[in-house]
Amino acid sequence: MTEEKVCILTGSIGAKEYSMLEKYASQGCRIAFMDTNKELGKMIKEELERVYHVAVFFFHGTVESEEDRDIFFTAVEEMYGKTDYIICRDN
Repeated sequence: MTEEKVCILTGSIGAKEYSMLEKYASQGCRIAFMDTNKELGKMIKEELERVYHVAVFFFHGTVESEEDRDIFFTAVEEMYGKTDYIICRDN
């Protein structure tokens, strides 16, 4: 059995970022991402879980906030125990 990889994406989620998340989810990666759009984040989380059957963690926050980043990365570490891929978007 292969160990699951963990992919983190920070920054606003647009079509390009969603495609990246889909790519990693399709490879069986666990996903963690943050976005300021709560409704969009929930929809993306549900879609990735439904289509790719992977664990997805969505955090409602902004990468521009040091406090949000600390909470997000701490939660990811506690849930998944590691990070294999980090995609940082500053849009």
